[in-house]
Amino acid sequence: MTDDLNCKGYQKTKSFFSLICYFLVFFVLISCGKKGEPTLKSYEKPDPPSELRAIHRESEIILLWDFPEDKEETIKGFPLMKSTGEGFERTTFLEKDKRSYRDGNVEIGMKYRYKVASQNLRGVMSDDSNIVEIEPRSVPPPPRKPLFAISYDSLILTWEDVGEGVFYNIYKRNTENVYPFLPINRDPIKETSFRDTFEVKKIFCYTIRSLRGGDTWDEGPPSEEIEINPSEFVPSPPEGLQAVVSEEATYILWKESPETWVTGYRVYREIDKKDGFIFLGETLTPAFSDRENPRMKRSYRITAVGPSKEGPPAEIRDVVFIPYR
Repeated sequence: MTDDLNCKGYQKTKSFFSLICYFLVFFVLISCGKKGEPTLKSYEKPDPPSELRAIHRESEIILLWDFPEDKEETIKGFPLMKSTGEGFERTTFLEKDKRSYRDGNVEIGMKYRYKVASQNLRGVMSDDSNIVEIEPRSVPPPPRKPLFAISYDSLILTWEDVGEGVFYNIYKRNTENVYPFLPINRDPIKETSFRDTFEVKKIFCYTIRSLRGGDTWDEGPPSEEIEINPSEFVPSPPEGLQAVVSEEATYILWKESPETWVTGYRVYREIDKKDGFIFLGETLTPAFSDRENPRMKRSYRITAVGPSKEGPPAEIRDVVFIPYR
């Protein structure tokens, strides 16, 4: 009897122990299943940077490359390598959100080679990017006398020619940012003018750089900065004012303003010189009708209105209705 009880107790203990082992094995398998895949991937080579390119600007070499933003979380950063002879040496290590580097340790006439890679969080290196080779040459002077004009919805930049064999790049920024590394023109331009979209409600700044082309750019210092601030634009006075008077009303006509950014016109009238000119109203078109007592002599002032400022007035004086006899 005692042996049977002992046997049954042993079997219960054995079953309980087996159950515990089963759950432990199950937990380990589940845990390994969750962690196994990321652990293996963390030892895989990350994607390499691509489209490495170099620009010689003034006294430095600017390097630019591409890397997918959605892959940034898998890497630690970018080791950049430089060569002036046979082998490459690491120059710097850049954070994972960087896509450019300025190398100021360069000399005119020396040959340089660069390549960049990515490194993941485990320290595993990617394959190298393409290799760029650049030999900085002397740069041309900056363009002089940059000017701008507005034509309908376009802004036109002009400047003086620097010389034979020179091209130009146009750089643009808003007032809150610095100039980007790349110009707004797709390819260097030979002409001494450039047309851009004009935005009447925004402030932008432009500079122009001259360069000598080739596989890489040798780009000089920037021109004087041009600020395009539409709020400072002042329209010219309207021209060609005429008055047509009838028994019912006085009609004032004038030529449309040449500035395409004019938003409308304001009309003022003077009947009594003691009171001076009084504001009558605004109009979007170059015409206005005044229906108050056309038989009383009066004078008119017309101004054009820009995005923020009102221009100087044009006048037509001593307007009065004269009955036909």
